[in-house]
Order: sequence, then C-alpha cells, then structure tokens
Amino acid sequence: MINQEVKGTLAKLLATENLTVEHRKVSTACFDVEKRLLILPIWKTASNTVYDLLVGHEVGHALYTPNDPFGDAPQAFVNVIEDARIERLMKETYPGLRKSFFDGYVELWNDDFFGVKHEELENLPLIDRINLYFKGNRSMPFQENEQHWVDKVGATKTFQDVVDLANEMYGHAEKIEDAKPKVDAEDLLDDLENAMYEEGEEGEGQGEEIEREIDLNSQGRSTNPTPSSDSSDTNSSEDSQPVNTSRPSGIGGNQMTSSHDETKSITEEALSQALETLVDEDAREWVYLTLPKVNIDKIIIPHEKVQEDLRFFFYGQAFADKDALDHHMDNLSYAVNHFEKYKKDAQKSVNYLLKQFEMRKSADEYKRAATSKTGVINTNTLYKYKLTDDIFKKVTVVPEGKNHGLVMYLDWSGSMNHQLLDTVKQVFNLVWFCRKAQIPFRVYAFQSGYSYGGYGESKMHEGVTPKANSLTLDSSFKLFEFLSSRQNKRSLDESMKLLYTQAFAMNGYRLSYSQEYGLGGTPLAEAMMCTRQIVAELKRLEGVTKVNVVCLTDGESNPMSYMREYREHDDGYYYRNDEFRISSIQYSHGKVFFLRDPETGYTRKISDSPYETTQTLVSYMREITDYNWVGIRICSKGELMRLVRSLSFEEDFAQNIDKQWKKEKFASIKEKAGFTESFYIPDRGTGYGTEDLEVKTKGEVATKAELQRAFKKHMGSKMTNKTILNAFIEQVA
Repeated sequence: MINQEVKGTLAKLLATENLTVEHRKVSTACFDVEKRLLILPIWKTASNTVYDLLVGHEVGHALYTPNDPFGDAPQAFVNVIEDARIERLMKETYPGLRKSFFDGYVELWNDDFFGVKHEELENLPLIDRINLYFKGNRSMPFQENEQHWVDKVGATKTFQDVVDLANEMYGHAEKIEDAKPKVDAEDLLDDLENAMYEEGEEGEGQGEEIEREIDLNSQGRSTNPTPSSDSSDTNSSEDSQPVNTSRPSGIGGNQMTSSHDETKSITEEALSQALETLVDEDAREWVYLTLPKVNIDKIIIPHEKVQEDLRFFFYGQAFADKDALDHHMDNLSYAVNHFEKYKKDAQKSVNYLLKQFEMRKSADEYKRAATSKTGVINTNTLYKYKLTDDIFKKVTVVPEGKNHGLVMYLDWSGSMNHQLLDTVKQVFNLVWFCRKAQIPFRVYAFQSGYSYGGYGESKMHEGVTPKANSLTLDSSFKLFEFLSSRQNKRSLDESMKLLYTQAFAMNGYRLSYSQEYGLGGTPLAEAMMCTRQIVAELKRLEGVTKVNVVCLTDGESNPMSYMREYREHDDGYYYRNDEFRISSIQYSHGKVFFLRDPETGYTRKISDSPYETTQTLVSYMREITDYNWVGIRICSKGELMRLVRSLSFEEDFAQNIDKQWKKEKFASIKEKAGFTESFYIPDRGTGYGTEDLEVKTKGEVATKAELQRAFKKHMGSKMTNKTILNAFIEQVA
C-alpha cells in the first residue's frame, strides 16, 4: 500500500524549498505559484513507480513553470513541449528520477493511457509523436523533414522558448491541415454505402479473404511499440539520445492523407483523462491543520494574581461571627502545619534528587571531556622517556554543561480530586530540587470549564488568532501559573503554602476552597499548543538551553477542535464565530486530519480518536521541538495494561510492563506513548515515602508483627519513590 504522506514528503524534498504539499479530492494536480502550494489528487490505483513519476512531474511544474500567460498559443502544444522541458530539467537535477520516469511511462503505455496503443503511430500528428518520444518511446518514427522539430523541443531552455515554439509548430500544423485534400461529406457517405453493398455481393468467402490480406499486410509492422528498455536511454539526458530518423518498413507516413487533425493532440488529452481514473473518488476529505497562533499573556494567569487571590480567600475574607472565623483559622492552621511537616520530611528525597542529578551531569561532562597534548615536556614523567613517548603535559577540556530549564504541567481536572494532594507533593519535590540545583522552572496547572453554552455562541479563546484550518483553544481554557523560579524564596514559599492549602481543602479536609481555582476539564492538548511560546519566554528570561517539559496527569486529554470557514447550511458539531465555525476533530466524520507546523513544515497524520489525543499531539510536538518531553501518569494497573495493549500488540511488551509494575511498583514506556519517556505510578499512595514511619497498633504497645508491617510499608514506599526519581533524573540530566 502506497503511503501518500511519504510521497508528499518526497515532493517537498524534490522541490528543495519551503513548498507546501497537500493531497485533496481533485481530479488533476495543480500548483499555486503565489502560495507555493502543490495540490495532488488522492490517487488509489497508481503504483509506486507511477506515483513517483506523477510527483516528480508536478514538482517539475512547481519549480520551472512560471505563472505567466502565454497569449494565444495553443494550450495542448504548450503542455506537450513544456512537459518535455521540465522533465528533462528534473532528470538533470535528480538523476535518480530517470528510472522512475522511464518505468512509469512504460507502465502507462502498457495500460494505454495515451489512447493510441493500437494506432498506426506513423500516421499520428507530429505533436503526438513528439509527446510520446519525450515520454520514453525512442522508437517513434519521424521523417527527415520532421527531425528539426524534435531537436527544437529538446533544446528549449525557458518557458518563453516553449511558447514561441508552440506557436511555430501550430502554424506548421495548420499548413498541413490546409494542404490536405477536401472531401465532401455526402460523396464520402455514398462511397461507403457502395463499398458495403459490393462487399455483400461478393459473399462471406471474399470477406474472409480480405480480412486475411489485411492481417498479412500488418505482419512485420510495429503497431504497438513500447519505450526502449535500453539502459543507456534511461541514464543519459534526452539531448544526447539518438533519434530514429529512418522509416521502418511498411510505414506510410503520409501526413497529407492522415485522418487525424494535426492541430490537435490526441495523446495529451487522452493522458489527462486517463490519469483521472487513478483518483480515489470515494476517498475521505483530507484536512490540513496548523498549530494555532496564541497570545500566552491572555491565557496564563500569572503567579502574582494566583497568590493574591488565594491569600485573600484564605486570609482576607470576612466571616459572620467569631466562631466561624475561629473554625476557619483552626482548619487553616491544621493545613499549614501539614504543609510544614511535609516540607521538612521531603528534604531527604530532594537531596537525593540533587545528588543523583549532579552525579549524572558530572559523568556526562567527563564523557565529553577531550584530552590533548600541549607540546610542553612534563618533567615528572621524563624518567619514562625510554619506555614511552608520552612525556608531554596534557590539558583536559570539559565542555560547559547545558543550562537546564523545567516546565511542569499539572492536571487540574475533576478526576484528579482523590490524588491531587499527593500529586502536588511530587511537584513540590521537583520544585525544591530545581531551587537547590539552580534550574529555572515554571509550574502551570491546565484547566477548563464544563459549560459550552449553545449554538451560535462564540467559544473561541481570545488569546487565539482566528484562522481557517487551525487548531483552536476553548474560551474556558486556563493556565494557572502556580510557581516560578522568578519568585524569591519568601514569595515562592508562600505560593507553595497557599497551593498546598487549596489542594488540602479540595481533598475534603473541613476547609472550604477557592472555586475560582477549582477543578475542571483536561485540556492537556491546549497546554501543549502553548508550550513553544512558554519555552521561548523561559529561554529569553533565564538563558536556558535544554528544556524539559514534564506533564503530570491521570488521563487522556480533551479532544481537539479546529476552526473552519463558515459555510451556509453546513452541518456538524460546531460553534459559530462570525466567519468561522469550531468543529471537534472527534465528531468530524468523513475526514482525515493532518497537522502541519508552519515553522518547520513538518506534516503528519493525526488521530481523531479521543483516546489517542495525548499520544498524537505530544509525539508531534516532540518531533518539531528540541525539548525533552516527560510524562508522569497516575493510574491503576488495569488502566496501564489497557493503555499498553492499545500501544502495541506484542505480547513481550505487555509482559515486561507487567513485570516492572509488580517488581518496582511503577512502569515506564519510552516514546510509544508520545513522550520521550512516560512514567506510570499508582493512583494510591503517590507522594508517600518521605514521611516518618507510621505504626498502626491495636494495643498500647506495638507488637513485633505490627512493627515489621509498618517498616516494610515505609521502606517499600521509600524505595519506590527513589526508583521513580532515579529514572526521572536520568531523563532530566
């Protein structure tokens, strides 16, 4: 099966420019010179060879055929001569295409795409014989007085040369037509009737004799020539090819008596119509989408505002009476004390993270170190001069390490409610690690509302520039900037304390929480679309060179939506926004979606399945950026195994993941899930392992068995955390 995406990439490579290639439901290929857009049909029956021929041919037009008018010149003549010119130039530029052109035209000839396979080729119009000659049939018959036309076609350099020659050849063809004897239509009809009558009088035996005579006269005549398979014909340019100027036996070659109109091209029209039969008329519509242009200033709620809002909610709101105030402050103090205790307990894990990071970074620097001799004698090794010539001083150059940066996305959806506090603890571990390692960081929580309003209501985010066939963001999408390395120690500590309190309250600990920063949907895809701008700003402010993007979530992203131009009586799932409508990719049936990056030109098919949104978009972003993408997913073992089975049908893959989960209490998958590496951790007990040993006793004194169970649980959680942290640091460092 032909991979049409690959063929689109082939077209871009051949063009050697920032060419846009699209497959659409069109009958013929075309090229928009101004937009530099090459549109190819969705072919279904073309072989790989013919596909390469067609792509190479159309790219030739894109490169060498200008968008200039050619006046009154006959279009068929211009097309034939221009085809010869651009294909010659393509084969000179890309010699590897010679075989594709040759084999492709052989295949088209054998399938009678030129419509003259059973014709007397010597009686074809000159323009058709020239067309077939330059499309690979080097045995094409030409008379001596026709050779100079062949030479002229092969010598065209510019498009203007083509137009001028087309006019000249058309004038020649008109003279031939004018010189043909004129036959009255009524006389011709009478002659035909008389001939048929006489044939009937002669009887069947005479008819059979006439048929045998015709067959005998046809023997030895090449009525179905194929392009020459001589390798020398395919490996050298047309200019150097010998032309068959001799007339084969049995060839009439009398243009004066040919029934074909010399001013028209049979083969050019036939090929054009035949190529349309290769088009897949039942193919789904291919839609090419681009990443949206976003203004992150209108999307991100900065940490200053988040801190101010949460501070006011927990410490600034008024209460009806003193009892209510006291109740609130008691619960607030309990939450804050809980945070302070965790902060103290977590330092061992943070220090462990830092140690592993520095060790791996130093090992990498040592690996990249280069040692060279200075040319200065080392007197301390001079005594070894008779044993070795290695007596010169050496200098070791260690390349300066990369400046790391960390962008963390935290899932702030309703399904995170039960493990939100533990997930926040993991985020805090990474933040404290970044502070100690002096790594710039940003922590964002992605969230969206559930309310979508009604039809006719604009749902496009104000931070998105409207553009047809562009992915878009819902107006309810938000990015909360919870934490930033731009904060000083005091401000950062306050933000972490307030965030911990908010998560603590949402976990149901007798404390009301801010609805403004409550949980919502899972717009992970929208967050990914903002990453480029966020990273660019991080690099500008912090001077980082290597960026790690970490995403902590418990499920799949919301389905993606895109903008399309408004069309009256258009149906589907959409929201109207003046001239645009917003459609969900998930519900856009009968379409195949491709995502194209305007900056790099990278184009790839994307899935319309809501269960593959995360994998689709993250893997795409990984291809067009130089960031390290790390996923941390909180899930049950059942969820993990369902995901594993959707990623691969290999039994060994599923078994290895199962073994890893049982042994290490987590699993990691590289690349297949979209991220550079994805870590899957249990949805219960996340963030534990840093706290003190807890012993549950039935009596006043703990038994030996109770102590053993508590110690095993504590050490098990600590080792699990360390294993996860080791794997994570390996990616980051």
